[in-house]
Amino acid sequence: MKNSRIFLTWQPVLTDHQAFTYQALAQQAAVPVVAYVTAAEDAERKTQGWARTQVNSVEQRPIPGKGFLSYCYRQLCEYRTDIHVFASPFQQPRLILCMLLAAWLGVEFYLISEPFSPNADGYLSESSAWRGKLKAMLRPWVYRCYARLFGARLAGIFAISGLAIAQYEKAGVPSGKLFPFGYFIPAERPSPLRSALPVAAADACLKIVFVGNLIRRKGLDLLQEAVHGLSGKGYKISVDVFGPGDPSSLPADDPGIRYRGLIPFGQAQQVIARYDLLVLPSRYDGWGVVVNEALCAGVPVVCSDATGAGGVAAAFGSGLLFSVGDAASLSAVLARLVDDPGLLNAMRTATAPTAQALQPEVAASYMLDVIRAPAALKSTIRAPWCPQSA
Repeated sequence: MKNSRIFLTWQPVLTDHQAFTYQALAQQAAVPVVAYVTAAEDAERKTQGWARTQVNSVEQRPIPGKGFLSYCYRQLCEYRTDIHVFASPFQQPRLILCMLLAAWLGVEFYLISEPFSPNADGYLSESSAWRGKLKAMLRPWVYRCYARLFGARLAGIFAISGLAIAQYEKAGVPSGKLFPFGYFIPAERPSPLRSALPVAAADACLKIVFVGNLIRRKGLDLLQEAVHGLSGKGYKISVDVFGPGDPSSLPADDPGIRYRGLIPFGQAQQVIARYDLLVLPSRYDGWGVVVNEALCAGVPVVCSDATGAGGVAAAFGSGLLFSVGDAASLSAVLARLVDDPGLLNAMRTATAPTAQALQPEVAASYMLDVIRAPAALKSTIRAPWCPQSA
């Protein structure tokens, strides 16, 4: 492979979740990275407080709505010998058609893809029950169709979480084309003092933070149930809730669970650093970038076992998992942390190496190694954050 080949990415919108990795990829490969996007920003996420990416070094080129197929054809022909990466392509029909063109033209292309949700809960907002159930039933079939369309042509899939790898294998994609991946954001600043703070005593209040949409998928109701049960047994636990949505389901007169509004964009690590523990009790989360934010801030995590990033934290010892949808399982994990302050201190210490493994520079180096390796050796390259190889 000629190292002078440039990288072109195609996605619905470029966010910090991937932009910092692309920036690092460009620096390490010493070639440009160009991002083709169907929109400058996601309208729904914008209403929830998201802002455009902070990364300006990656050139963004809008994919037009009118005449998009001929536009994509021209771009793919112009950069036919370069490397193309399609991120979250199944969200946009335009990108699916563009991938078909890439396969037809024989360009080298990869996917970056989350797993599909196996349940009926809405992803960014609540959805009707029948529509959610129908989508959940159809998703495995749809992905099998994608595997048939693209499996033989694509160079590989950077699969976000172990669930994505399992789903693509079941859909028919060869395991040698599946590479563990995730979302990667930089640590705002080192926080050795926060990471070293001990829990003073077993009866100290455990300060928990929840950050996420106030929708059923995120599992806030499970956290409420667990904390209420433990409080009734004399455990001292407080929960501060941040996120967009309707907070009316939260008890207005309970000082132990308080709604704190939205975190200003870009300040999540600073806010999370004030707490002992982040809890992400999602019924499904392909990754869960707030886990990255917590680990970068030196704060350990508790996640459901349906959360992609939670598995990484657990493998490094900076997180604990509970059974998805099970408030009693979550309650047991929280009680264990209150009863054993040494465990929480050990988890805090482990946040630093976990966060280091999840830095964009690390992800870019791994991605570059996979892309440059011969096809037979790609799957042997170690992912530094992968639970199986951590």
